[in-house]
Amino acid sequence: MVQHLDLFVSILGVLYLWWEYRAHWMVWVAGIVMPAIDLYLYYEVGLYGDMMISGYYLLAAVYGLVLWTMPGVGKRIKTSGGKEVRAITSMPKDVAMYLTAVFFLIWGVTWWVLKTYTNSTVPVQDALTNAISIVAMWAMAQKYLQQWWLWFVVNIIDVYLLAYKGLPFKAGIHVAYTVFAVLGYFRWKKMMKVASKQE
Repeated sequence: MVQHLDLFVSILGVLYLWWEYRAHWMVWVAGIVMPAIDLYLYYEVGLYGDMMISGYYLLAAVYGLVLWTMPGVGKRIKTSGGKEVRAITSMPKDVAMYLTAVFFLIWGVTWWVLKTYTNSTVPVQDALTNAISIVAMWAMAQKYLQQWWLWFVVNIIDVYLLAYKGLPFKAGIHVAYTVFAVLGYFRWKKMMKVASKQE
């Protein structure tokens, strides 16, 4: 059962990547389904930090869907088809400083919880991916270009963790996520530049 769900979520993850790369709101629909399944998967293999982050992903996906699709929320631009969408922007320095502080706080607390209350064999790494993912998901919901940098780092770490924990399909999709983080960064950067010329 675990292996079948692992494969299904990994296939859905490819669609998720494509929609994120294209900055399409459907990324959030996939972002709701995938963590719902991951909650079960991670519990079964003992990745409790990733299980907790899946619950956060589920809520963040609903939040992101609202931000990306609700008219009048955030900076908006018109597409070539005349549709209004949330604009891709660069993360302000004060926001980056705030997120860095939040990251270290979450990492420390999660590490302590995993070490104290679970049988996790990888509490440092599991807490690290948890903390980076929380700030990355929020940055993605805001449609900040720099969210791709965070996903690049977390996916490299996750490739090791998931392979180590016996989830080869999930590890494989995280290799693809790492590559897409680089490609997505350059695509979003180009889209941001094109949009700024239209203003």
